[in-house]
Amino acid sequence: MTEAGRPSGRYDPMPTSRRARPTIRCLVEDLGLPLQDDVDLGQLDHPWLEELRRVAPHSPRGQKRILAIEQPLVFRLRVPAERGATWVDEEHNIVWLCGVERRQDASQDDAYAYFAGLHAAGRLLPSADDRLRDQVEGVTRLQHGLRATLSQLADDALGQRGTELRADLGDYLPCRVLVLERGGVEEIWCALSTRAVDGSHVLDRLRDILFADLEAHFPGAVFETRADWPTGELAWWEVVRFGLR
Repeated sequence: MTEAGRPSGRYDPMPTSRRARPTIRCLVEDLGLPLQDDVDLGQLDHPWLEELRRVAPHSPRGQKRILAIEQPLVFRLRVPAERGATWVDEEHNIVWLCGVERRQDASQDDAYAYFAGLHAAGRLLPSADDRLRDQVEGVTRLQHGLRATLSQLADDALGQRGTELRADLGDYLPCRVLVLERGGVEEIWCALSTRAVDGSHVLDRLRDILFADLEAHFPGAVFETRADWPTGELAWWEVVRFGLR
C-alpha cells in the first residue's frame, strides 16, 4: 500500500471537529488489538485512542514535530513511556494515529527511528484500506446520528404538544414531528423526506429503520402509514407515520 497525499500547508490553530482514528496497521501491529467488524475504530476504549481523541480538536497545536520525517508533517504524542506519531488529514478532517512505539534514546529501536522506517517503507500514513474502512463506518455513524436526533426531536415534540418541530437529521434528512392530544389520546405524527438536503434520494431502508426506531420510542402506540398531515399539506416527497397511544 502506498501512503496518502502529503500536504505541506499550514494548520489552523483554532479548535475543530476533527475525528480521531488509528490506522489499521497501527491498531494491529503497534497496539496489538484485533480488527473487528462493526466497530468504529475511532471510538475504541484504549488509552492511546483516548489521548488521541483528547488532542484531536486542537491538533497539532501543542505537539512537537517528529524531525526524523521531513514531509509530511508528523507530530509526537505521548502516553507514559511510549511515543506516538500523528498526522492531520485536513482533507477528511481526521487526526490519524499512525504509529506507537516505546521511546529508547540512543537505540536502534528508538521510537522516532521506527516511525521514520515506517515512513520510508510507505507504511506510516493511512492506506486505501483505511479510507475504505472509514467510509464503511461512516454509514453506521450517519445512521446512529440520525436515530439519536429523531428520538430527541420526538421527545421535544412530546413536551411541546401542538407545535410542529422540524429538523434536518444529521444535516442530511429533512424531518418534522407533531404530537397532538385529543380526548386523552396522543396522536404522534412524523414525516420523513424521500429527498436528502442535497437533493439526493434517501434509501427506503434508511427511512424504515428510522420509523422503526420512532415506534420503539413510543411503546404502546399503534402506528400506520398515512398520506396526509393534520395541520396542512403534505409534500409529495414526504412519507408519514401516524401513531395513537
